[in-house]
Amino acid sequence: MSFTIRTINKFSKYVIVEHEGELTREEFEEARAIAKVKLDENRWSNLLVDLRGIVKGMPLADVYYVIGSNVNVLQNVRIALLFTPELETEGRFAEDVAANRSVRLKSFIDYERAVAWLTEGAT
Repeated sequence: MSFTIRTINKFSKYVIVEHEGELTREEFEEARAIAKVKLDENRWSNLLVDLRGIVKGMPLADVYYVIGSNVNVLQNVRIALLFTPELETEGRFAEDVAANRSVRLKSFIDYERAVAWLTEGAT
């Protein structure tokens, strides 16, 4: 398993998934399932997926599949995807796919901006 999952409960509350190495659809699905359990346990709805540690992203068809097949699971979750500048195009593609399926997802290349968007309005 080349991902870690943590809960952040300081000023804001969210689950962070950090991927490393080569990202596969199966790994992404496994991490999503574990993260969803943690979100449900804490009654939170904010998820940060940090993809800055990956060396090779998923094919765009897999990105399309992952978002499209998880619409019901992701419907009430606000998701910030964190990419390296080199993978920014993939982030924009993921945003477009998510928007077409009414999933609240936004991609970033800056950690602080991702957390700010993810937790805006949090008390």
